[in-house]
Amino acid sequence: MIGTASCESGVKSEAQGDGATSAALSELTIYFSDEQGVLTDCAAVRPEPWAVPEAQPEDLPALAIRRVLRDVGPSEVLHRQGTLRLIEYFRGVRIENGTAIVAFDVEALEYLNSAACAQGAIKTPIVRTLIEFPNVDDVAWEIDGEIFTAWDA
Repeated sequence: MIGTASCESGVKSEAQGDGATSAALSELTIYFSDEQGVLTDCAAVRPEPWAVPEAQPEDLPALAIRRVLRDVGPSEVLHRQGTLRLIEYFRGVRIENGTAIVAFDVEALEYLNSAACAQGAIKTPIVRTLIEFPNVDDVAWEIDGEIFTAWDA
């Protein structure tokens, strides 16, 4: 199905309304799933300041998401044997008309299309991190080149 999916828990900060581009960012807040908070709120996140490396502006969203995904690995309970870490299925981020499109291989659905709470724990940190960028208002998920909105759970 074609469309975009935003995260209800993602709120843009006032500082983003100044028209600054991602090239002007020197520090960014990135978000990680809060393992303790997830026990009561599936979308619980833990913010962490991140010193933005000197990179081309279009690379910054992908660099931030790689940092978010670095520790996301398979669970014996939720994932098939042989499932790789989620970052192995990540293909990048592009921004089009205020929407960050996060691209993954189809194998990422093991993480992104699992139980509702597990989806929240994976997707919310990605969405919260991307909406920190001044030119991002929404997030869409691309699986093998197609915008994906038909989530289970």
